[in-house]
Amino acid sequence: MTADTPDYTTDRIDEMYDKQSLSELSSLSSSQSSVSSHTPEEINEDTANRLERLSTVTSKQKSENGSSVYDVCFISDGPPDPENVIKFFSTAKKWYISLLVTFTCMVIAMISSCWTFVSPHVMKKFNISHEVSVLGITLYVFGLAFGPLFLSPISELYGRRMTFIFSLTMSLAFQCLVTWSSTIAGVMIGRFLSGFFGSSFLSVAGGSLSDLFTKDEITVPMAIFTTAGFLGPSLGPIISGAFNSTDYRWTFITFIITSGVCLILIIATVPETYPPVLLINKAKRIRKETGDDNYKAPLETIRAETSFLSAVLLSARRPFALLLFDPMMGVLCFYTGFELAIIYLYFVAFPYIFETIYHFRVMGVACAYIGMLVGMILGACTSFQLQKNYERRVKANGGKSTPEMRFEPLFYGAFLNPIGLMIFAWTCYPQVHWIGPIIGSGIFGSGVFFAFTGIFNYTVDAYRKYTASGLACNAFVRCFMGGIFPLFGLQMYKKMGINWAGFFLAMITVLLIPVPFLFTKYGAYLRAKSPYTWSE
Repeated sequence: MTADTPDYTTDRIDEMYDKQSLSELSSLSSSQSSVSSHTPEEINEDTANRLERLSTVTSKQKSENGSSVYDVCFISDGPPDPENVIKFFSTAKKWYISLLVTFTCMVIAMISSCWTFVSPHVMKKFNISHEVSVLGITLYVFGLAFGPLFLSPISELYGRRMTFIFSLTMSLAFQCLVTWSSTIAGVMIGRFLSGFFGSSFLSVAGGSLSDLFTKDEITVPMAIFTTAGFLGPSLGPIISGAFNSTDYRWTFITFIITSGVCLILIIATVPETYPPVLLINKAKRIRKETGDDNYKAPLETIRAETSFLSAVLLSARRPFALLLFDPMMGVLCFYTGFELAIIYLYFVAFPYIFETIYHFRVMGVACAYIGMLVGMILGACTSFQLQKNYERRVKANGGKSTPEMRFEPLFYGAFLNPIGLMIFAWTCYPQVHWIGPIIGSGIFGSGVFFAFTGIFNYTVDAYRKYTASGLACNAFVRCFMGGIFPLFGLQMYKKMGINWAGFFLAMITVLLIPVPFLFTKYGAYLRAKSPYTWSE
């Protein structure tokens, strides 16, 4: 981290974990450094023995008001601390936690697109125009964009578990407002706020995966997380289409029930995984064992010195700093943003295209989204091979990995995206079978998967200390763009024509083809200029 890096609250936490600093601190005094107890039962020994069994506690002392404070850290070798619960998790438990938060993320994404076939009912009930109704998608996606800027810093101050429970509870409450509001204003406010609070699963869930898995293990979990995030928008219209002949509220009630089940499971089965919060538990144990209140976890000091509101506002600046001062992050965020914008554009374009050209009914249009869904699933099936390819490149590089090695999936996505969009654009004719554009959307779906997998894995690897903020930055840009496109998408297809509008989108993705190749070649140079990138 460079000297001119902004002094954010969470920067101070991250500095506590700089490897060189920990090495220096742990070597200053052997009198306060020992091996941790392996089981809680051993704690009932006399004070001398307990002090000998304490985990490595840095002997760095800072004089504050005449007292000394000892910064506590986890032991790096030997038996792990009882509070460092991640070390005791089985592989099955790690996968259970990651799959649960990933599924919840998919549910949040499904809620965004279920508006597709709810919209006509809302227009009729509240007597509003199509343009106003489209705000039901746009405001929800805007909520997804702005939420991570505030919820991700909360996770860095108070942990993943508390953030998940708080945000999903609030999202659930505002889903109820959307369902039973008697005014269109209430519906729109509920859509925005349910997206705002639900958005934590777009960024904090990625941080949880980073907590649970090492950089060598994270490719497959992150690929599943990526896939789920984009299966959701494809599944949303199918579910709302299935309820099209009934009261539109049943679409939202279904998601309220699903979100409620996810919330109960998270409360009952998902423990805290954020290491700075786990260190607080260790500090509490040491204070109880020794009777010395000078032992503090770094995060305790940060909380004591910073108010909740100021910490959140200051920490929320980092995603914007990443966007403005890191050129690679800015370009990669635009890349993902444009692709998500096309997906959300399709939620207003598909009904127009397939009803106009092929005279599909509601469920026929809903099933047209299956093409993208199948393409994403087929792309996800390559995750294990992508992981093997990554391991092979690391081995060939003498066992040393670089973040740019994560770009391999983006190579494929860079070509599949324009190919899929081009097929979709020039097969939308009455004389061409409807399977043509479906195939095109499927190829595009595979391209989306590969592009997001490459970019997300790169973000987690290159910005590992700032994973949550990096993903929050990406979520903001892509969701903001995703919310904008539906506002003008239908008008674009009507004015330009279905074929030329699709061709225009395809040509923009052609311009993006060089991005992964240029970043692979110059990535190390660009990362050296960034104040935020970091890797082991």
